[in-house]
Amino acid sequence: MKPILVVTLFLMVLAACQNRSSRFNMDVAVDVTVQTVSAGPVREMVTVTGDLMPAASVTLKNEMSGTYLLQNNPATGQPFKMGDPVDKGMVVIKLEDKAYRNTTNIEGERINLEIAEQEYEKHQALFEKGGVTRRELVNAEKNLVTARKTYENAQLNLDKMSVKAPFNGVITALPYYSQDVKIEQGQEMVGIMDFDQLVLDITLPAQAFGKVVAGQEALITNYAASSDTIEGVVTQLSPVLNVETRSFKGRMSVTNHNQLLRPGMFVNADIVVQQKDSVLTVPPEVCCRKWGVASFTSLKEKPPKNESYKRDWKPRTAWK
Repeated sequence: MKPILVVTLFLMVLAACQNRSSRFNMDVAVDVTVQTVSAGPVREMVTVTGDLMPAASVTLKNEMSGTYLLQNNPATGQPFKMGDPVDKGMVVIKLEDKAYRNTTNIEGERINLEIAEQEYEKHQALFEKGGVTRRELVNAEKNLVTARKTYENAQLNLDKMSVKAPFNGVITALPYYSQDVKIEQGQEMVGIMDFDQLVLDITLPAQAFGKVVAGQEALITNYAASSDTIEGVVTQLSPVLNVETRSFKGRMSVTNHNQLLRPGMFVNADIVVQQKDSVLTVPPEVCCRKWGVASFTSLKEKPPKNESYKRDWKPRTAWK
């Protein structure tokens, strides 16, 4: 019985040693991703955030009371609505008041201007021939100036009956009023913005003083669509620091190509303060960080397909 027990124990010890030996001889397979390093630009940036504002914005009010008449958009044939583009001088709303129009008397003032011009030309010709005195010529010129100013004032009063776009833009606000109903003076009629060009007011830290200068390029991204990047430029910088915040103000101009950005958006702006071209760069995702030091492994030659990589790679420090 004892010999059988000894043989059994010997066989168990032998099997355990063989398993342990095979365990230590087993190779470990590791997935490796290889990325080719190429030369590219390296940029030092100062990052700021802010709210976009339109380059031009206005809210128009009516300067007279009258019957509200919303005009049709020539491009669509339908009444103007929010989102419609408008050109400078385009009439969006008319206010009709017959009594006001008659008081303006634009036609009568135009006739008076024509008569004054004819009288002045006649007196000028007679003065050259000695037919009238200089005093009479001066009075004729005075009457002409008065008639011209009176006509201009009548035209300005008549223009109050129309609400026109002061610049090219888009209708952003259009309060509702019933058509053909009289409204009082001083009501908000329409809001118009031009956001083909945008403005970004920024606040910069004191550390950026001297680094950021007017004319530097900036990359603008919206948090809702970070893949779309639009270029901007620094246009203005305050020459002094705020005593309380130790920061200074600045302003950027953003060309809104294809209107990807809209006024009111909160955006991120990366100002390029320094740039070098043709520099070998290593993407951060291929680096390993240990004890505050990032390093990567380089290969002199790419091994053939389906072959194992050699293990004598040399790690190199990327940055600290």
